[in-house]
Amino acid sequence: MVLILDNSSPADIVIVMPKPDATVLAREEFSYSNLYSYDHDGNTDGATSTSVVSDPLLQGSSCVESGIANDVSSATLSTAPSSFESAFKALAKQNSFNDLAAACAKQNVTCTSAANQNSIGGYKAIEASSNNSISDKITRDPRNGAFTFQVHAEYDLLLQIQKDLDAKRPLKSKSLSSSLSSLALTDIESTKIILKSVDSYCYGKQWMYHIGSEKGQAISRFLRSGVESWLKRKDRNKKFICLDCGTYCGYSALVLASTLRVIANELQNSINEEETEETFEFHIYTTEVSSKLINVAQSVFRMAKMEQYITPILMQADGKESLSAAMKQNGVMCIDFLLFDHAKNLYLSDLNDLEAGGLLKAGSRVSADNVVFNKLDAYRYHMEQLQAKGIVETRLDEMNLEYSNNLKDGIEQTIYLKDP
Repeated sequence: MVLILDNSSPADIVIVMPKPDATVLAREEFSYSNLYSYDHDGNTDGATSTSVVSDPLLQGSSCVESGIANDVSSATLSTAPSSFESAFKALAKQNSFNDLAAACAKQNVTCTSAANQNSIGGYKAIEASSNNSISDKITRDPRNGAFTFQVHAEYDLLLQIQKDLDAKRPLKSKSLSSSLSSLALTDIESTKIILKSVDSYCYGKQWMYHIGSEKGQAISRFLRSGVESWLKRKDRNKKFICLDCGTYCGYSALVLASTLRVIANELQNSINEEETEETFEFHIYTTEVSSKLINVAQSVFRMAKMEQYITPILMQADGKESLSAAMKQNGVMCIDFLLFDHAKNLYLSDLNDLEAGGLLKAGSRVSADNVVFNKLDAYRYHMEQLQAKGIVETRLDEMNLEYSNNLKDGIEQTIYLKDP
């Protein structure tokens, strides 16, 4: 079953606190990782527990050193927590770390990203930013650090976004109603404010599972490069189609939408100045397994005034629904840009499904988040095999895990040179 939610709604946003989803009722706290951790039997183990918690607390970090391991008590290691939440809570309780990276600082361990000089399609990777700049941004309570989750944090975030939007509107419009004053900001301006608001919330109040500004910029650059190549093709479709797997609160979809809207404006200005006759149309589809989170994301899209460019799709949570079939039901026969940030155990199977369904073609680009932190070796190996056959060019952009100090992560950025 695929449910397409209607984007038409009044301009005013009414935030209603819903009852928790059935899958959350058994947990003391809401965990976004649960919603994205369904295995093929429908179980809800920790999203990355199979790949990381086998060596609890420390696997997946760029700071795995014997000194750090010794600093964490043997009792914690022997308990082998079954989820990221319990693992990081145990670490925070014993050491009062804001993030796991604080362990590195305590042991004077230097965590660096290896220089990677490869480039594809005129796009060069950006290495992880300095640790000091991120550390300065993090002001949240240590108990709200990486992989901690709070009940209804998404709705608290919506209120913060609305507050920040109201503060940024021109003074002459503040006396008007919310629906009228929102007209004072363009969609691009509103989106920029919203993304910054989310980042501030996650650095200052509660860690959340958005891609964050550093990864967002890397994906935006890769997307822009893809659009530039797409515009040069004679056989391109009428619309540039993006698929964002893993809606959550809509942050990643807004990164895609704002990037594409800027490009569209640039082309329109060129047309007005008679420098080009190129026109640019696009649409973004974003998939989610939680109706609660889709409601949150739709509110964010409306506040950003980007809802006309984004179609949310509610997928079955058991992972048995075909992603290619869902896209074809919406008339999509080719995906120009694909972003994976959903259930980590579904990356490879969903990629294979889209390849087999003919939705990924020569020129298609794929960004896969969290391939380092979640140790998605099978996915990366698949891409390396395709590269060896001359089907794709692929590279790893190394950077930090979102809203953390030195938790090492990366995005696999891939260009299809041929139809798979």
